[in-house]
Amino acid sequence: MPNSDTIERELVDACGEALLLAFNEFSDLFMFVKDRERRFVLCSDPFVHLMGYRSVSQMIGLRDEDISPEYLVDHYRAHDERVLTTGHRIVDLIELVRNVDGTYDWFLTTKLPVRGADGEIIGLVGITRGLTKRNAVADRLLPLTPAVELISREYHRQLTIAEMAETVSMSTSHFSRTFKDHFGSTPHQYIRRVRLMAACDLLSTTDLPLSVVASRTGYYDQSHMSNEFVRERGITPLAYRVKVAGDGPVPRAATNHRRRPSRSPTP
Repeated sequence: MPNSDTIERELVDACGEALLLAFNEFSDLFMFVKDRERRFVLCSDPFVHLMGYRSVSQMIGLRDEDISPEYLVDHYRAHDERVLTTGHRIVDLIELVRNVDGTYDWFLTTKLPVRGADGEIIGLVGITRGLTKRNAVADRLLPLTPAVELISREYHRQLTIAEMAETVSMSTSHFSRTFKDHFGSTPHQYIRRVRLMAACDLLSTTDLPLSVVASRTGYYDQSHMSNEFVRERGITPLAYRVKVAGDGPVPRAATNHRRRPSRSPTP
């Protein structure tokens, strides 16, 4: 007769498989598991398709560096390492995700550490969903969703606490407390992170002048954007643009300011 340890291991394995099958039933909910080296070891089918692959086997062993543009990898890596190093979970973080057709969408991502039998962190599990596909279940799970959606749409302009609070029918004080309790940051700190990511996108995928990038992402001016970049990234926007371009020359501004081609998965 199997001992209790064997039965427990079989139950854990069976539950893991059952959970994966459950996630496969939700086309707008994406799940992935990474090991300590940030390699994908488990993914739901919808996540695999979101990344542009046909089967899970094509993604196993890959890292974000093999799939996504470098400027997005920097963001994913930083938050992965925070979870893997500190064991702190990250809840409902707004992230940009590149679609197969080269367009981008905003997603809400939660990442949690996975611990082994000895309590040591052996990886992380992530769950993400698109902000553009609302439903009643999502609203019940995250009452702050309307405010987060407002931020993802309108980060390019000045947003007030009152305006965000109104979307969720809360007083400004209650909204600020609830937001910080849920996200671990104030609404304005959250907006700054979203603006920074949007600026990274434009710096990496277009040849727009820095002043235009600043105005399109909600900064008062180019100097304001530069100060935020140095504080959060440790480099200036111009240096960042050169870095993601592969240390090549900074491209000159073109008249149509088209996006530069991005890497796509090669299934």
